[in-house]
Amino acid sequence: MAISLLAALAGRRRLALGMALPASAMALWAGVLGVQACLAYLLLGLAAWLCQRWPQARWPWLAAVVLILALALHALPGFYPPRWWQGALADNSKPYTLYWHWDKGLAGLWLLLCLPRVALPGVAKRGQWLLACAACLLAALGLAMASGLLTWQPKWPAWWLPWLAANLLLVSLPEEALFRQGVFAAAARWPLWQRCLLSAALFGLVHVPGGVLWALVATLAGAAYALLYAATGRLAYAVLLHTGFNVLHLAWLSYPQLR
Repeated sequence: MAISLLAALAGRRRLALGMALPASAMALWAGVLGVQACLAYLLLGLAAWLCQRWPQARWPWLAAVVLILALALHALPGFYPPRWWQGALADNSKPYTLYWHWDKGLAGLWLLLCLPRVALPGVAKRGQWLLACAACLLAALGLAMASGLLTWQPKWPAWWLPWLAANLLLVSLPEEALFRQGVFAAAARWPLWQRCLLSAALFGLVHVPGGVLWALVATLAGAAYALLYAATGRLAYAVLLHTGFNVLHLAWLSYPQLR
């Protein structure tokens, strides 16, 4: 599935599909997927057909977004994620569980394969956009620490490699596909800076369950990812920045939050 996701990110659709099918069969055999998960696959196939059949209509895409969110929130049956670690990284940190969530990876794969690739207009003074990106990341970090959500806590867990794989392929990639490529395509008629704001606001909104301050931090981080995507036109750069910021969070700050 990792190869399939990376192939889809690179635009190699046939390779992505060719790897996803046997990967899914192996996951079913290994118990990562249950028979009930076939319903999710059928719904994804139906959503892809509807969006291709009526690409200009809004309702197929809205239905697809609902399905993608259901997968991302682990609301559909038949998915049994392997658990790598569970506990608290420090006495003052909230508990954390490391899973490999197949359903969120599946959502990311659908987005990469089915979302329209809308060319972004070139930006003048790209350096200023990149400076704004860096400023948003620093602001997110400053707000998280000043508000008491996070504090300095250097560490390097033994399970960092499975965490990195999960964060790159099952967190950053699906989220960037939805909130950057998807939102930018849906608001294609808007000026580029407005698309950045919308993308950041929606990204922050889905983090509200973590608290209002956490949502504000996520909004600032989302603005940084959106600015980088707008400045470069490359989704992969936004994915790498998202992952890199999360690596900084894990390695140097309390994770996931202070109690």
